[in-house]
Amino acid sequence: MKKIEEEVRLLTKTSQAGGRQGAGGRKVGGLLLVAMMSLVQCAGQAIGTEKELPDLSLSESWAPSRVPFSFVYGGVSSTGLLSRWQFSEEADRSKAGVRRYDYVDPATRLKVVAEVRSYADFPGVTDWVIYFKNEGNADTSILENILPFDWGFPATGRVNIHHARGSTAAANDFEPLQEHFWPQGHVHLEATSGRSSSGESLPYFNLQAGNHGYIAAIGWSGGWKADFDYNKAENMAQTHIGMRKTHLILHPGEEIRTPRIVWMRWSGANWEESQNRWRRLLFAHYTPRDDGRAMVGPVLFGGWGSEAIGDKLAYIDWVHQNHIPVDVYATDAGWYGASVGEEGDPTNPWWKNRGDWFPSPKYYPQGIRPLGTALKEKGIGFSLWIEPEVSVVGTRLYAEHPEWFLRAEAPLFGDQPHPEMAMANLGNPAALAGITKLVSGLINDFEMTWYRQDFNVEPNAYWDAADAPDRVGMTEIGHVEGLYKFWDALLAEHPGLRIDNCASGGRRLDIEMMSRSFSIWRTDYGFADRVAEQAQTQALAYWVPQNMGFGSAPSEKPWTKPGPYDTPEARYLMRLGYDAGYGLTPGAAGVNNPEWVEWIKNTLAEYREVQPYFYGDFYPLLSYTINPDAWTAWQWDRPETHDGLLMIFRRAGSPYPIAKLSLKEIEPKAIYDVEMRMSYRHAKVKQMKGSELAHLTMNLPNDPDSMLIFYRRR
Repeated sequence: MKKIEEEVRLLTKTSQAGGRQGAGGRKVGGLLLVAMMSLVQCAGQAIGTEKELPDLSLSESWAPSRVPFSFVYGGVSSTGLLSRWQFSEEADRSKAGVRRYDYVDPATRLKVVAEVRSYADFPGVTDWVIYFKNEGNADTSILENILPFDWGFPATGRVNIHHARGSTAAANDFEPLQEHFWPQGHVHLEATSGRSSSGESLPYFNLQAGNHGYIAAIGWSGGWKADFDYNKAENMAQTHIGMRKTHLILHPGEEIRTPRIVWMRWSGANWEESQNRWRRLLFAHYTPRDDGRAMVGPVLFGGWGSEAIGDKLAYIDWVHQNHIPVDVYATDAGWYGASVGEEGDPTNPWWKNRGDWFPSPKYYPQGIRPLGTALKEKGIGFSLWIEPEVSVVGTRLYAEHPEWFLRAEAPLFGDQPHPEMAMANLGNPAALAGITKLVSGLINDFEMTWYRQDFNVEPNAYWDAADAPDRVGMTEIGHVEGLYKFWDALLAEHPGLRIDNCASGGRRLDIEMMSRSFSIWRTDYGFADRVAEQAQTQALAYWVPQNMGFGSAPSEKPWTKPGPYDTPEARYLMRLGYDAGYGLTPGAAGVNNPEWVEWIKNTLAEYREVQPYFYGDFYPLLSYTINPDAWTAWQWDRPETHDGLLMIFRRAGSPYPIAKLSLKEIEPKAIYDVEMRMSYRHAKVKQMKGSELAHLTMNLPNDPDSMLIFYRRR
């Protein structure tokens, strides 16, 4: 796997012989940093045909002779089967833009259904799910190697695969990656251990051959694999996507679904423009909605679960009395069970009490409802952490319903096996109904407006242990289908409910989960690493825009020292957390400190001002890096309103006070109103020609430092 290797170009002026050592081992002077576009440009564009890709939303793409999926049935490839099967198509009147294509084996009555969606506002985008149903009276033959996406397109020369690293709770989580394969080349990517964005890759890809290609997303919250091949004989770039393994029979009446594929063809000057069209598609059709628009991320604060409710109520009351503009209070793990210890207690940690889903009498003698009620009265939402897919042997839920759970020698958090763990089998109808009822009841009882679901096990071992030799893949299929039914039921039963998708951080960031949830805690990597958090914001913006880090924490400056708080360093630290949502932990430093209160209110006022820009087009202006001595800059552009925002950071330790930036989508002959804001106070707006604005030389004198630049075309 090759990391994108373009770097910022450093030009130096120094009177000292030899200069100083800079990023990448290059000798630099320290007076001038020239930053050129690198992430959004590939060194040596691929050579490819200009022919536009076919439209997979058209009926001709789903004729039995040329479908974009495949499988093996009874040892025979579907390529040789479907043309002999019964075929029909019709519009699904219950779902806008959806057509159904049915393929039925006349001998065994295995029915294959392709449910295909297209969008009038996004030509060239196709979304499909393949279903298999046994409509016969006997078990089917073996159905295996199911690939819901198995397709190729013409290409000559090098093909590039743009994607991003998944999460391993490391500083480089979600790092932008690029693979190349030439004639006879091969690239294999997969989710590790059964969580869709855990490991080496997110389940999103942009396959580029010259000036055209496609973006594909895998909607499957389990294990998946993707293989990319170059067929030299036919000059075809081929993609094969499916579950990690399928080898199964279906009983009479049984039906299964496969991973969703969302596919967008593109052609144009460069691949990064297609990424912004992809972002617009996600906001329009694959994120939770508020009044017909993509939901706006919350300003969130909170605390650990094993804390006395009186302390929580006093803290919330202080926030409310000081009019700190927050949206949601979150209670994390540790609120449940009779004997759970305080945070960090090694004798009875939070994870050993999962399955005892009742409030700890030690911390919540009257239950949690008083907390939800108090927040409701103050107009603040309430989020509660629950991990319903996991129980520990001996806890109440497992003791009452052991038949709901799977057992395996599986690791917890990627460490050694923990035989005490049990994982719910959401493919078991009784388990699905019982867990749905349990969580729905907690949402009602505690007056929750947000539900935070975590998932801290690696499920492959549980699923594999439960599968029979002729049912390989069935337990995983049942669980993933059940997970979607579970969330859909909660959203239907509780209008306005929001789901926070957390799975050891960002281990389930696939498009099925994205369409139902928001990711507040996108990684379990230590949240005190602000550089890593900043880099993750940049890296995820192309693929999963509805996410956030946790902003600033009380263990870090500026909370560990007295004021003044409005300093370049404090503004830099707070702005690092700006994203689609914003998390912060005010802590105890602000209590009885009017200066601190005023400062945090100024921070949040500025955040609310910049937040709408995060739903525009995204352009990184400097290369992705987690180097602590680098600069970072990116641009949000809103073509509909002819305005935008630049966020520019000189990281702590950077010796370079100057950077040159080349902006995107600026009209050279137009006049722009431009505000260059260093502090929280608004700066004087000045007029600039587009030709001047498009090429900026920025000076940030402090180490660290930050600047926001707002622009609007006149």
